[in-house]
Amino acid sequence: MSLLHRHWPLTAVLGLYLVIGSLFARSIPAWQNPDEPAHYNYVRQLAVEGRFPVIESQDWTAGLVPISPTAREIATAKMTYEDHQPPLFYLLSVPVFVLSNGDLLALRLFALLVGALGVACAYAVVNVIFPARPALAALAAGFFALLPQHLALMASYNNDALAEALLGLTLLAAVRLVTSAEALTTGRAVRLGVLVGLSLLTKAQAYLALPIALLGIWWAGRTQGLCNQRNVLGFLVIVAAVGGLFGLPWWARNIMLYGGTDFLGLQRHNAVVIGQPTTAEWLAERGLSGWLFQMLQTTFQSFWGQFGWMTIPLASRLYILLLAFTLLSAGLFLAWWWCEGRAERADAALTLSQSRALTLMATLALLTLLAFLWYNAQFVQHQGRYLFPALIPIATALALGWDFAFRRWTTPAHWLWIAMSLGLAGFNVYLLLRVILPEMSR
Repeated sequence: MSLLHRHWPLTAVLGLYLVIGSLFARSIPAWQNPDEPAHYNYVRQLAVEGRFPVIESQDWTAGLVPISPTAREIATAKMTYEDHQPPLFYLLSVPVFVLSNGDLLALRLFALLVGALGVACAYAVVNVIFPARPALAALAAGFFALLPQHLALMASYNNDALAEALLGLTLLAAVRLVTSAEALTTGRAVRLGVLVGLSLLTKAQAYLALPIALLGIWWAGRTQGLCNQRNVLGFLVIVAAVGGLFGLPWWARNIMLYGGTDFLGLQRHNAVVIGQPTTAEWLAERGLSGWLFQMLQTTFQSFWGQFGWMTIPLASRLYILLLAFTLLSAGLFLAWWWCEGRAERADAALTLSQSRALTLMATLALLTLLAFLWYNAQFVQHQGRYLFPALIPIATALALGWDFAFRRWTTPAHWLWIAMSLGLAGFNVYLLLRVILPEMSR
């Protein structure tokens, strides 16, 4: 059986992702995605002015954002508050900017295409852990690709697409080592180091690639019988050193520009965005319970879909249905986890390498959650998109739960990914045509 024939479900999922994502990219009015003007101005400065931007006090004007869905006159040139971002995604975008004469749609489609690599990684990670179950991998990839808020994000111009793709590639490389699909060698440690280094040059959230790579190396050494701790330590040093070589020039540049220990430029960014609501202010106004309820509600809603600049929520009945689906999916995953741990048949139990690979994904999910909480301890950023670095683990958990629910019915379980993908595809089209565009055309 050819590789293409065996993995045709991935081709189908990617086709839906690209078609509907292109529809989003073409239909959403300019600048009606969070922070899109600021990301655009970054690549514009690279392409037109030939320099890396420096974040300065005038880069943020309070009151310009969020942009109303019906706004017609937008002072986008003043929105340059993303100038602290690492440069890799924007450097890759420069040829697209130049060849298209700065066309926003071309840049959106470029980001969408980069995001397709993340979809492929979601499929590949699950397929490596469960190689005999391509339908399970397709189910995870379908949810990853067609989650409405995620698809809208991938169809806008920002550096999230590359950050997620590099995180996915790092996770895939680590999983292949942990499951012994590949032997742990110096060359593969260097490869992981390169992926980490590229992640360090893409986005702060992508720094999660480093602990995932190091944990993968550590467990791979144990799984593959490399009992000599000195050997494993050597591989860990290789990953950290190679990754650091990529990040070091950018960190040194930031420290020289912004001073102190501000190697990410985040301290300068936080000092610039004066007027952005802080968590301390909300706690003083609403109390702990009010702040916590608002955070949970808004994060959940914007994980599934709260479009524009968080200005276009869905109808309450849709959120109730999505909450029911979420709770059911979580319950099914917990049922799978409970039964898997008590499996009496050898062929039903997870192998040690599978357990470690899934734990690696759980670690990524936990680190993503901690980063989200840390960010929200400073600023009011109750946005579900900040949980998307953990979307491969989330999609895998959903796939395992629903596959478990249909385990007694072989044929429906085999085609469950089609129902999930087509259902989400139809839901995306409905949201775009009946919810998002009508709100933006009022």
